[in-house]
Amino acid sequence: MPANINIDTSFILLALSITILTLTLIQAYELWATYSLGTRAKRREAKLPPRGPISKNSFNENGTAAPAVPEEERGNAQVEEMQLHKDLYLKLQNLEQHPEILPRSRDLLISLFSETLADARKKMKSGILRIEHYTRENLANFLQNENNKTTQQWEHYLARRKAGWSREMFRDREEAKWWLKQYAPVKYVDGAWLGHINKITTSFALRRVSKDAWQILSEELGDGDLNKNHVHIYHHLMEDIESELPQGDTADFIHPRHKLNEPQVWKAAVAQLLISLFPHEFLPEILGFNMHFEGLTLETMKAAKELQELKLNAYYFLLHISIDNADSGHTAIAMQAVIGYLEYIKRTLGIPAAQQAWKRVQTGFVLSEGLATAPICPSLKRPAVDSFPRNRHEAEMIKILAAKASVAHKIHCSSGAKIGRRKLFNWLEPDAFASKQWQMDFLDDLSNSKLWVRKGKSSRSKIIQELSWGGRMFGSFTQTEVGVVERWIDSLGDPDPQLYWSFVGRAEITSDMAFQNQDIRIDYPVISPIQMNKFSIRSMPSPITLLPTLGFSIKATAITNMPNLIPLWFSHPCLLESLVCIPAKTTSETACSVIRLLRAQSGFNAEGPGVAGMDEVRRIGCMSLVDLGLEMIRRSSLPEPSCLKEVLENYPSEFALTMLHLSMRPTENGSLLLGLASAFAGLHDAMASSTLFSATGREALGEIARREQDSLNICLEELKSNESRYADFCKGYSLGMEQIKGCFD
Repeated sequence: MPANINIDTSFILLALSITILTLTLIQAYELWATYSLGTRAKRREAKLPPRGPISKNSFNENGTAAPAVPEEERGNAQVEEMQLHKDLYLKLQNLEQHPEILPRSRDLLISLFSETLADARKKMKSGILRIEHYTRENLANFLQNENNKTTQQWEHYLARRKAGWSREMFRDREEAKWWLKQYAPVKYVDGAWLGHINKITTSFALRRVSKDAWQILSEELGDGDLNKNHVHIYHHLMEDIESELPQGDTADFIHPRHKLNEPQVWKAAVAQLLISLFPHEFLPEILGFNMHFEGLTLETMKAAKELQELKLNAYYFLLHISIDNADSGHTAIAMQAVIGYLEYIKRTLGIPAAQQAWKRVQTGFVLSEGLATAPICPSLKRPAVDSFPRNRHEAEMIKILAAKASVAHKIHCSSGAKIGRRKLFNWLEPDAFASKQWQMDFLDDLSNSKLWVRKGKSSRSKIIQELSWGGRMFGSFTQTEVGVVERWIDSLGDPDPQLYWSFVGRAEITSDMAFQNQDIRIDYPVISPIQMNKFSIRSMPSPITLLPTLGFSIKATAITNMPNLIPLWFSHPCLLESLVCIPAKTTSETACSVIRLLRAQSGFNAEGPGVAGMDEVRRIGCMSLVDLGLEMIRRSSLPEPSCLKEVLENYPSEFALTMLHLSMRPTENGSLLLGLASAFAGLHDAMASSTLFSATGREALGEIARREQDSLNICLEELKSNESRYADFCKGYSLGMEQIKGCFD
């Protein structure tokens, strides 16, 4: 059911939306009560993750399923591409073991940008690309119109169902279960499109924008409540339907035995893992992707209704009809993040720079819009021939070839030329050529014949040479008809890889260039070997108490070495950031504790029973560790830095760099990083009374320290059950203590 999704709606539509939302919430509550009472003894229950936006590649304008290629009709190229995506899916979720894929991943991301841009430019009159110039009003009006279209489609769907039409998503209960299972690769990376943003290496001026976007990630991860974590809940949904699927970040998940063989699902899942991977280079694209992905979708509403009809748990979808609303939910936050970014660029770099940034936001939006994320149920799949001709180029080709076949096929009876599975003479048999299947097979075989066709390169294709002056078929096609063949061949090629760069107005930066001489102070990700032997530990605590606190008190006059304190203060928030980049790795109590700790460090309000939504975006006066560091700089009359790189240029610190490198390997160094974070939590607690901060700053730091301690206590309790991990924690704590003590008497 639709939520209140209007930005500036009319009274009538607002009333309609409120009515529908009320019914939705009633249904959601009834489902929750039934489901929760039935399963509470087995596990705790919560909200389920939102569906990504519906793609026009998957559904027609009226909301009915479009033709899809049945599994048995897929070519080797499609199967090979799906296997490539499966391989990347695993490696991108275990990046520290596979850093070699980074250049290839960046190339693929840019290729996906170009691919979806090429498609979107064919529909510029209806999509976001029609907004040539950004203004706040243009953007708000566009998103309102998109939401209005969705609600209108929903009304038409309800009218069809009321008139007695059958379900449009699922034929029966078993098919719905199949759909839910095939959707798992996307749902098991829910939130990944924002996973790598809001790093300490983000420019300080942009941290408000990245914080707003990261709030959506936080809510996707349940704000640190395991019961509300979307991936965790989808696991439970898979248990309900007995899918027998393993965790999504394991090698077993991509094994063929699970029969997860919907190519578009894997492609969409990989795109979500890729889009946020390079947050400093592609921040506007990430924000644009997020803005589309968080929009209300027809598919979500239809799935909610039809799953209920089939007596399957629809709570997953019902809640996200509400949580993604455009008034106070994720759609609103996503739009605000885009506006905040573009207004900042306009204010600091000028209108031309803001217009270029808008192109990049559009590119991200188009990437999300252009990838079909959901599988199509077998009963809705029609043979590919049903949608033939698949574009105007094929239609024009068939019109010409059908006319030629009736007069030319016997001329070729002595020809031994073979195209694919048949000789040219047989292909052109008029009665056979009247069949759409025959026509489609001929064009497919011709396009895949490397002897005759060079995809995307008509001038280098033999068929064009033969149709031109000096060729054996010169004169058999008119100049206009040769032009049709040329355009068909050119349309077969991959999108111009330069399209992304030309569209956004950037000079091309190859991946080889991008990964040369990376600087971990400003680049991300940077995964390289770590040298730890240069840092000695004078003493190891044994046993360590809950929660370890600094073994000395700090007074305002005790700070004798600000050049030591400043680089440690600004760099240590990196320690646990990468522990929650991969949604599949956040489904444990320790990971949820880390999410709550990061929320505290980033200046978010304490978690409540509900969802903060736009309340958090509108909240003023919140202070993060970076904000507190900048206040400390100002109150010490020191030059104010603009980013971490500038901090570490002014105050060099080998240990600060080491912490950054350690943080890039969160799986390998998780316990050590928690120990280091524990030492710095003690620092925060001790400095909460320091006159280096204002009264407001001291209060904020004290609250951050308290929330950190609550989170780390939970982590430490779990670590104590594992001797090796506990030892690493103690080592990290001791390393941090040694460095911190160097800042004080």
